[in-house]
Amino acid sequence: MMKSIQYPSRGHSIFGYAHVPDVTHPAPALILGHGFTGAAHENSRLFVRFANRACAQGFYVLRIDFLGSGNSDADFLSHTYLSGWVTDMLAGVDFLRSQPEVDPARIGALGISFGGAAALLAGEDARIHAVAGWAPVLRPTITFSNILGQQNWDYLASGGEKISHEYAGAYFSVSRRFVLDLQELDIEAAVRRYGQKPLLIMQGEQDTVIDPTHAAQLLHVAPHPFEYHAVAGESHSFCVHAEENFATTLDFFHRHL
Repeated sequence: MMKSIQYPSRGHSIFGYAHVPDVTHPAPALILGHGFTGAAHENSRLFVRFANRACAQGFYVLRIDFLGSGNSDADFLSHTYLSGWVTDMLAGVDFLRSQPEVDPARIGALGISFGGAAALLAGEDARIHAVAGWAPVLRPTITFSNILGQQNWDYLASGGEKISHEYAGAYFSVSRRFVLDLQELDIEAAVRRYGQKPLLIMQGEQDTVIDPTHAAQLLHVAPHPFEYHAVAGESHSFCVHAEENFATTLDFFHRHL
């Protein structure tokens, strides 16, 4: 069963969708974080398809629109920054823990791209017990100076208020806060603090947005247990080998939640 949900975060309302499994006992749960300029369904309904598959295997799955994205409250310009997305995801964990169908000791986070960065940072929280990222942003200053263009990045980093830009068919505006926030966050340092928390990173070898070497470099800093999968032929969309990616990810969460 899928139902619409909402919960508070940053003084506004997050909207999303809960896929509730048909089980007689509290189930493991996953919260899904979409990518930059994306929404809870993701491209080609990627997250809908994954959530349906996970729910059929006994997971309670929560797909959310971050504030300023999709159907959620607020505006993209003022509310799109990485630490804000982490707050939205952790508020979603609070929501999951309040649901009678959810086992609060078995909650995992999965994100793609910018949502993957949010999931990895949120993963420091003890209420999240396993983390997975599909093509997550790991070096945000490198990735987003490329996405925004170096001139736009430098303008915001030096005090400019906002820029408007088009990238990969999406037109958007971001504020100075977006850049300053990225400069203050260290995703690799967050991962090093995981201790024994399980982490899965999947990276497409044909990704033109995220440098595949960024994920490979995590092998040197991530604690055990860490699983890294370089997906041959996969693009940034994670739609080329979606069924195989779903199977790998669900196997990870079945083993660790």
